[in-house]
Amino acid sequence: MKTKLFLVSGWAFGRAALEGVSEQLGAEFDVTCFSSEELLRPGKLAEILPADQECVLAGWSLGGMLALAAAAKLRQGSKLVLIGSTAKFCASDDSPHGVPPAQVRSMAIAFRRQPQQTLANFRRQTALPHPPLPAIWHDQDDWEELLEGLKYLREADLRDVADRLTVPTLVLHGRDDQVISPEAAQDLSRRIQNSELRIHDENGHDLPMRDPQWVAANLLDFWKSDVARPDAG
Repeated sequence: MKTKLFLVSGWAFGRAALEGVSEQLGAEFDVTCFSSEELLRPGKLAEILPADQECVLAGWSLGGMLALAAAAKLRQGSKLVLIGSTAKFCASDDSPHGVPPAQVRSMAIAFRRQPQQTLANFRRQTALPHPPLPAIWHDQDDWEELLEGLKYLREADLRDVADRLTVPTLVLHGRDDQVISPEAAQDLSRRIQNSELRIHDENGHDLPMRDPQWVAANLLDFWKSDVARPDAG
C-alpha cells in the first residue's frame, strides 16, 4: 500500500497548482491535493489526516501554515514539508521578517474592489524574478473564501506551534521569494527542532509550479531518509 501524501496549495491557487508535484510523485505516493481555502475551518485538516498510518503532509505558503497548524496530529513516523511558508506571515516588533499588516489590509480592500486585477498583481509577485506562468487560480470564483485566507494570513501566529513541533520537517524555499522572505524560512526552520532547510537558488514564491521536479525530488529524498539532517541554512 502506498504512503499517503497530502498537498495543500497556497492562497488563491487551486488544487491544480500542485499537479506538477503530484504527477512527479504519483508512482511513489497515494496523493491527495487540496486548495488552502478548503481547509480554513479550524481543525479541518487535522480531521482529514489518517490516525492509523504514517503519511507525508506538504503545504505551500498559506497551505504550509495550515499544515504546520495540523502537524501535531500526524501519526508517529510521518513527515512534514513546508514550501515557501512561514510561522507568521505578518511582521511585528518581535517578528521582523514578515509582511507589514497594513499591506495585507490594503490588499484585502483592493481585492474587494478589483479582484481580478489584485490577483494579477499577486501573480506577478509570486513569479519574480521570472515572468508569470499561465494562471492557475482558485477553483471557484468565491471571493469571500479568498478574503478569509487573507484574514488568516494577517492574524495567524504559529511560532509557538513551530517551537513545540517534533515532527521531522523539510523546509523548501526560493531564494528570490518576494512574498515570504528566505529569512522567514530560516526562522521557521530554526524553530522546528527536527528540521532541514533547502534553498532553491533560481526561483521565487511560485517554486512548486516553476520547478515541481525539484520540489518532488527533495520531498522524496526527505521521506526516504531515516532522520532529518541538521539545518544547513
